[in-house]
Amino acid sequence: MGKEHRLAVIKLFAELSIDQLEAIEAVGSFRNYDVGEVIFAEDDTGTHLYAIMEGRVQLSVWLPDKSEQVPVHIAAHGSEFGEFVLLEDKPRSATATTMKPTSVFVITAGELDSVFTNDPAVGWKVMRNMCRIQVDRMRKTTAELSASLGW
Repeated sequence: MGKEHRLAVIKLFAELSIDQLEAIEAVGSFRNYDVGEVIFAEDDTGTHLYAIMEGRVQLSVWLPDKSEQVPVHIAAHGSEFGEFVLLEDKPRSATATTMKPTSVFVITAGELDSVFTNDPAVGWKVMRNMCRIQVDRMRKTTAELSASLGW
């Protein structure tokens, strides 16, 4: 059995071949963050998608009165955040802060789009994966809301 590509652990990149993963890696980069670093803040202009190679990131939002930030999601090894940049050109909806030393793979929407243009099958697989990830998150949110309402 061949060696697995390091990006194969990223859920967004599931079912991609080694050649396809290498094409994505060639246009992206890797970054490291210390504990407590803000990767991006709510309302920042979004340009990059992040995939966690190692570590953990808390995504939080400000309460409407801006009195405090509350956590809404924790992203860990193999998961992505900031992926909405692939779909829309709008400000960030949350703040991403590292909870421990974190290594991420970073790629812009434009860089990833260039891979999709060269190999449309990559675009199809990544977008299908993103839909699956979002559906899973919506189901989890619905279950949590339902439980909190006592349905």
